[in-house]
Amino acid sequence: MRYLFEFIKYQGCGNDFILRDEIKHKATPDSDRSKMSKILCDRHFGIGADGILFIESAKGVDSSMRLFEQDGGEADMCGNGIRCVGAYLMEQTGKSEVNVLTRDGVKHVSRIGNEYRVQMGVVRTSRQDLARYLTDGGDCSDTLLDLSVRVGERAMRGSLVNTGEPHLVFQSEDVAGVDLVGIAEAINRDRTRFPRGMNVNFMQVVDPHEIRNRTYERGVYAETMACGTGATASAAVALLLHLVEHGPVRIDTRGGRLTIEIDDEGHALMTGPATPVFEGKMTIVL
Repeated sequence: MRYLFEFIKYQGCGNDFILRDEIKHKATPDSDRSKMSKILCDRHFGIGADGILFIESAKGVDSSMRLFEQDGGEADMCGNGIRCVGAYLMEQTGKSEVNVLTRDGVKHVSRIGNEYRVQMGVVRTSRQDLARYLTDGGDCSDTLLDLSVRVGERAMRGSLVNTGEPHLVFQSEDVAGVDLVGIAEAINRDRTRFPRGMNVNFMQVVDPHEIRNRTYERGVYAETMACGTGATASAAVALLLHLVEHGPVRIDTRGGRLTIEIDDEGHALMTGPATPVFEGKMTIVL
C-alpha cells in the first residue's frame, strides 16, 4: 500500500510525536498504523518520534486519540501526547478547551496561559486495577505501594500505579546517577511477572513541592525526554508515601517541567507545554 502521509510534528517537554489528522484525511487501517509507527518513528531512516498520534472523529467529543509507538503497539494513554492533540485541536477550532477520547476514557484539555492542562482522571492504586499488568503481587499491600522487584541479584522496592498507563516508581537520592535503562530493560524482560511490559520511573524528591523524574517507556523501550503519565505516577506515589505535600508539585524531566496536582479523591491534573515543531508530507510504501 502506498500512502501520501501528511503530518505535523509536535513535542511536549521533548517527548515528540508525529500527529496525523484523520478527521481531514482518510483513515489508516490499524495494521498499517502499526507498520507506519515502526518506520516513521525511526530517528535515522524515518521522521523520528516517540510515537504517532492519530486523530479521529468520535461521537460526543471533539476527537479521539490513538497512539502507536515505536514498537508498533498501541498505548492506552499519553499525557504529553494528549496535550499535543489538545493544542492542535484548539488551533484548528479556535476553542480554549476540548474533550478527547482515549483508550483510558475521555480526557478534558484546556489552555492555561501558554500551557495546557489535562484532567488525567483518578490515579488507580489497587491490585485489582493493576491485575492485567502484574501476575505476581509478591509481599506487598493491596495498594501495591511496596512492591518487591528483583533485578538480577539486586532486590528493589517500588510502587505500582496506573495513571492511564501502568508505572513502576522507585525512589532515588540522585536520579542522574541511576542506571535507568539497564534496570528497566531487566524488568521488561520479565514477561512472566510483567506480561504487558512496564513503564519504569526513578524519582528524586527535592522538596515538598518538587520532584526530579526520569522515565523508561514501554513501547518506546528507551528513556524518553519526559512522560506525562510517568510524572503523574511519581507525583501520586510521592503524595501517597507522604514525601510531598498537597498542592501543585513541579516535576522536572530531562525535557522540561510539568506541574501535577492531585486532590483528596485521587483526581489528577497535569499542566505543561505542547509545541508544534514542523509539518510535512512524505510517500510511504508498506
